[in-house]
Amino acid sequence: MRVTRNYRDGMVNFRKNNKNSQTSLLQSALSRNSASSRANRLASLLGNNRSTSTNILGNRNFVSSSQKSQKFYYDMQYHAKQVGEYADALKSTKKDSIYDKARESGNTDQIVSDVKSFVNQYNNMLDDLEESGTRSDQLVLTQLNGMFRSSERDLALTGVTRNADGRLVVDEKKLEAADVDTLEKVWGGNGFSAKAAAKAGTVEATAEKNFEAEKSSIYSPFNRSNLYGSSGSRNSGSYFNYRR
Repeated sequence: MRVTRNYRDGMVNFRKNNKNSQTSLLQSALSRNSASSRANRLASLLGNNRSTSTNILGNRNFVSSSQKSQKFYYDMQYHAKQVGEYADALKSTKKDSIYDKARESGNTDQIVSDVKSFVNQYNNMLDDLEESGTRSDQLVLTQLNGMFRSSERDLALTGVTRNADGRLVVDEKKLEAADVDTLEKVWGGNGFSAKAAAKAGTVEATAEKNFEAEKSSIYSPFNRSNLYGSSGSRNSGSYFNYRR
């Protein structure tokens, strides 16, 4: 069959145009697929990031809460220990006690200072016990209140009384005016300070136990997810500062 030149040229142009059209459609489809793929990937990444952010926030809240608990028990332990240390200095009536030194020096400055420090730490310990709110700590509060009532009249001789909320209050002028014998009678031996020191020892031991338990709850391998993000690295954040 003889093909004319015009027919042949027409077929070539048709095939060329058809190929260009198919190429254009293919490129358009690829472009749409590529854009859709990027959009899906971006949405996926954003979704993962949101999930990761939520996870990290939850981890930080857990660690922050546990750190607050640790700090509370550390302070509680410290305050109770301080009560015991000041009480030990006050209750001692042995040779070279603060009472003997006061008689030798002619002033009661050290005794006055120790009584004021004892009262300050005692009140801090009361605050800790009330904030804790456990049944055992409430029992200690009740016992401390009972001990104060039994010594209330003697303590008043040295200017130490109790206000409406149960905290001890010091009348500094009356405390400074008290003589050595009165101070030794009230604060020395097995009086109020010695009894308070015994209870403070119980509070200190319990607070130390709770402090260690809180540390174990964070560093336990069963709580690894609470400390590590999806990347496996330790969450950043400064540890609490000990307050004394």
